[in-house]
Amino acid sequence: MQPKAPVEPRDNGEVRESNRDSYYHTRLSDALSNSYYTISDVVKDLTRDGSKSVKFPERLLKALDTKMQNIAMGKEPGYTDQLTRRVIAVFWGNLGDPNTSRHIKENRKIEELILMFVTTATAALKKDPQLQQAGGEGWKIELNNQIALFVRMVHECLKTISHVPPELMTRMEMYTSKLVPQQYPSPAPEPVGTSRAPDPGPAFTPLRVENMPLVQTVAQLFGRTDQDVLKLINDNKAQWTEKAAMVDLKTCLKNINTGAAFPGRKEDFSNEAGYQHWRTLELAHLQQLTMVMVKFNSDLARTTPSEGSSRPESLYVDSRDSFEVVPSPSSRNPSVSSSRYSLALPDSESPADGEGSDHFTFIPPNPKKYYKRLLEICIQYDLAAMVSLPEDQEVSLGILSPRHLEVLNECALRWRIMHSYRVACFLDVIKYKYEREDVPIECIPEALQMVARATQELELDWWLAADLEYLAQTFAAIFNIFLGSLYHAVDNLATLKYDHVAPFVTVLEQIQESGLLDRYQVDVSARIQDFVDKIKVVAVHQYTDKMSELASQGGVNRALPLLLLTDYLEKQAKLLDKRFPEPLLGQADLVSLAMESQVPLFFSDLENARRALLEGSANQPTPDIPIEDIFALYRRTKTLVGMYKAFCPNADVDFDLVAYFEPYVHQWIINTDSKTAQWVNGAISADQFVADGPEGHSSSIVDLFESLRSPIDFVLDLKWPDEYQEARFFTAVSKTIARSIEQYCRTVEDLFMTEMFPRPPPEVPTSQKDAWINKAKQLAISGEKKVEPFNFTAGSCVKLNNIESARRLLDKMYARIDADRVASVLEKHGPPVPEKTARQRFLFTVKVIHAEGLVPLDSNPSAKLDTFVTLSDEHGNRLAKTRTIYETLDPRWEETFDLSVETSLWVMASVRDRALIGKHDVLGRGYLCLDPRRFGDFLAHDKWLELDTQGRILVRISMEGEKDDIQFHFGRAFRSLKRAESDMIRIFIDKMSPLIRHFLSRTAVQTLIKPSGGTTVIDYNKALGNVTALYRSAIGPSKSDVLIPLPQQDKAKAPPRGESGLTDVEIEQVIGPLFDYFETNLQVLNTSLSDATKEMVMTRVWKEILVVIEGLLIPPLSPIPSDMRPLSDKEVDIVFKWLKFMKDFFYAEGEGPVPLESLQNQKYSEIVSIRFYYDQTTDELMEECVRSMQQSLRAAPTMKKRAKTVYAQRNLGTIRDRKREKKEQKSDNNGEVILRILRMRPNTSDFIAQQLQIIDQIQSEQEKRSEARRGGSRAMRANSPLPPVPPLPSS
Repeated sequence: MQPKAPVEPRDNGEVRESNRDSYYHTRLSDALSNSYYTISDVVKDLTRDGSKSVKFPERLLKALDTKMQNIAMGKEPGYTDQLTRRVIAVFWGNLGDPNTSRHIKENRKIEELILMFVTTATAALKKDPQLQQAGGEGWKIELNNQIALFVRMVHECLKTISHVPPELMTRMEMYTSKLVPQQYPSPAPEPVGTSRAPDPGPAFTPLRVENMPLVQTVAQLFGRTDQDVLKLINDNKAQWTEKAAMVDLKTCLKNINTGAAFPGRKEDFSNEAGYQHWRTLELAHLQQLTMVMVKFNSDLARTTPSEGSSRPESLYVDSRDSFEVVPSPSSRNPSVSSSRYSLALPDSESPADGEGSDHFTFIPPNPKKYYKRLLEICIQYDLAAMVSLPEDQEVSLGILSPRHLEVLNECALRWRIMHSYRVACFLDVIKYKYEREDVPIECIPEALQMVARATQELELDWWLAADLEYLAQTFAAIFNIFLGSLYHAVDNLATLKYDHVAPFVTVLEQIQESGLLDRYQVDVSARIQDFVDKIKVVAVHQYTDKMSELASQGGVNRALPLLLLTDYLEKQAKLLDKRFPEPLLGQADLVSLAMESQVPLFFSDLENARRALLEGSANQPTPDIPIEDIFALYRRTKTLVGMYKAFCPNADVDFDLVAYFEPYVHQWIINTDSKTAQWVNGAISADQFVADGPEGHSSSIVDLFESLRSPIDFVLDLKWPDEYQEARFFTAVSKTIARSIEQYCRTVEDLFMTEMFPRPPPEVPTSQKDAWINKAKQLAISGEKKVEPFNFTAGSCVKLNNIESARRLLDKMYARIDADRVASVLEKHGPPVPEKTARQRFLFTVKVIHAEGLVPLDSNPSAKLDTFVTLSDEHGNRLAKTRTIYETLDPRWEETFDLSVETSLWVMASVRDRALIGKHDVLGRGYLCLDPRRFGDFLAHDKWLELDTQGRILVRISMEGEKDDIQFHFGRAFRSLKRAESDMIRIFIDKMSPLIRHFLSRTAVQTLIKPSGGTTVIDYNKALGNVTALYRSAIGPSKSDVLIPLPQQDKAKAPPRGESGLTDVEIEQVIGPLFDYFETNLQVLNTSLSDATKEMVMTRVWKEILVVIEGLLIPPLSPIPSDMRPLSDKEVDIVFKWLKFMKDFFYAEGEGPVPLESLQNQKYSEIVSIRFYYDQTTDELMEECVRSMQQSLRAAPTMKKRAKTVYAQRNLGTIRDRKREKKEQKSDNNGEVILRILRMRPNTSDFIAQQLQIIDQIQSEQEKRSEARRGGSRAMRANSPLPPVPPLPSS
């Protein structure tokens, strides 16, 4: 190895003009003969090699960037020339351009880098003013010098990088020999007039070790002084010649062509392509080396290869003492040979054996083993040197220092060590050092990166087979070492983080991805399975330790340790999933393995605690285990089951979550059901029944539904896995809701009745209203029933609003549960219907409509009755009771009751006359048998119950099965609200009805027709005027006295008179107080009722007015002759005038309380039709009646309609649908109207009875045909015997 000659610095001193011209002429001719010629060779190399040229390492750019930055800033001692620094600075800036930098990084061709510098240097030198003064060609002279400096700089940077391809180093040395010009000494100044002596040529310079840096590096490695090395060189300079080096190179060329073992042969490769690739490159590199040597010494071209023993022996056959390593004073290992992995060559190996059996001078007998030995020595030396460095100083993970890298690169180049072996050898040595803990773990990935870069430059199939096997063995050893480290790293999963195992995992995955272990059949799966089993064992131990810790804390709450354990398992699983989102090594998913090991153990512990949890939660009233903890345990367990299924999809869940926690849900629902009565009472007791908000309801309904929503939210929050069981839970909750609603309706109705029927007032009036009522009583005609106007309070209206609001809130609750879906789930997934061991219950709906033919117990022919009806069972227990209807012998109650029946039940209907003092008088009793077998058609049946005294009661009966079904329970709740609403509105109407009947009466009509008639007739208008005045004085002045203003055309002229001879004003004045009463109460209703409730109340008022008007014109339908006389034309005209006035009042041109559609209902149409038939003869009416009845019977298949079932009222949607269907099914009742008119005609009772009998027969036949189509249920009922009537219970 020859030392490099230093580049001579520029001569900046003053010389004589002739010497300077001669000097520059010499430099110019040399530059032209060397620089341009050589650059053209570089271009030829670039175009010839193309993409197959050797690429420089990526790290060269970083090293070159640092080098150029230091040169530009004047920090490099060997590059202090200003012109050099300026040129390097310009190129450094150009290289920083993103486009240029990206292009260089993609190509990584050393020739392009050199040519780019030539272009930059040429542009910079042409602009230099000093070079321009030296002559037009001065920049060409300096260009050669700058190129030489740049090539030297690149060569130096490559020496600082480990594992540079030998062919790249060979090419750089070739470029150096071509681009560096001959050096000329600077001419010394001579006296003027003297001639220059001829140049004797360069003098011989003796060898000096300090001029040979590589020799110095080797001497330091082996602990030799400069004198020892110099003596060794001088002693062997006869053998260590350039010719001997040339012989070594040519021998290698000969061996390749002859197929010798060294440096390589075809048998050493696994395929032909790999061998041909190596052979081509190897021949080219050897030829390049010989060309470089020949350029320095042309005589070497005549050298021939080695001919066996004629060649001198290798310098490596000296004594083993030449290889003794002297450790650094700061070495951590004082004796290298003390380790189990000896750095010395094996004694059994003869230097003459192996690959280097040819006689070489500079190539050792076994180059690979010598190279490995040298590498070990360099790494050991550099590791020892690092100990003395400051702690904060960064060192390279490659460990090797630049000078040692240069030695290794030079040896690899001369010994023909392939790059594949170099990276495998470096990895093997680093692995050994890591095992001894001499190097950190980060050095292993660094070495693997070198291997990866080598495999990118040359695919593994083209590697030398021995090098590939060596690399595979090293990979296997590293895999075992790091898998063992990973094995021990998972001893504590709780604190394990990915950073703890990331270095091991990275290395293991990189080795796995290489595929070398599989290629050489290394059983990786078995080793990874051991690691997986270790994780499972650690997870089991971790679980048992945690469970023992929690169980040792004691306490009566047996659910608490399990609850804490679920929290621990869930957190650990989430933590592992967050820390290790991907499986380690592609197979070891930590979170899956932990869940697979721990969750089944938890399920087993949970099953063992089943009995203790059941007993602990059942201890009432203060259970040892709160039910809240049980459901918290359910939610956590459900989460664990979900996580277990997600992380362990192939594992079976041997735990029935639904069966385990189902009893607790049922118990919770039962406990909640027992609290609903307290919820209702508490909500009502805290309510002041003051409107709270625009909807007009009070606080009790809001509080109640807030409480009722809690069980629904509870079941929804459970997110029960079993759809069918969740539906059963909702069914039980709906039953609780229905009971609460029924209780609330009963309680609110009781309060409402208390307000509507207050206790008698004290004798002394306490208010202006009471004073007015007392005075109004005094104005009544002697012998007539006193009519007392009733004024409604805001509290009563609020209670009615509550019922309406409850319907809307209940409908929202129905939608929240999605009751229709729940019902379909029960129907679809429910178990098969078992054999009926228990009797089914049936729900009978009994509607008490009206009574007729009642006879007072008093003998007074004008006596009236205040009647109500009670329903009692066989034992005399009261089942239901109607309200009291006052002052009539034909009372109409229209009240409905639900009776739950298991078997046949006899019901006794008792009609009683209310007495102010003492017991109420019984007017008569009727009996009704509620037998499910006789009402199985689910139709509504009208039954006349004949009283045991005189008279009869009309009842309507329907039946449906009582089911434990969510729709059924919601239907009962809606029915309870609807009936409560109807009953309360009926009370409103009952309070208004006496005044309506008082003013809209035949007596009032007679007053208009006959204003005077003896001593018993008074001035009715005057009396009404007095009542009106008193009423208005009590309520205050009204803004408009005339409620229905006269038309504009009637104000300017006298009012016209109708057929009755009375003006509209006169007819209206009779009912003027009734308008005042409506207007006064409308103010209260407008203020206190919601819009929907107000419309319902006023619509019912309108219906009551229609019933009263109809009662003025015709009697009710009955086969019994009526004593009611027909009205005259004048009287009919007055009645229809009143009907018109009332309609106008309630409509008020679209601004009234009742819409026009409700005003012109079917009843209104029937009343209008009365006038058409009223004046016809009896025969005409009979003919029309028969024709109308036949037409009606032909149009309808049956006169009976299906009963309004509970299911039809399960939500507001079904209720609206039924109302819409009812409106669409308008029946023609003209025949009934005619029969009612005929009751006032003489000798018609037989015709009426005959028509009613025909109707019953036709209905019976149609029912039989309809039931025959349904399966003959009628026949079954007809054959079923009627149970005997029970004896009358003792009072």
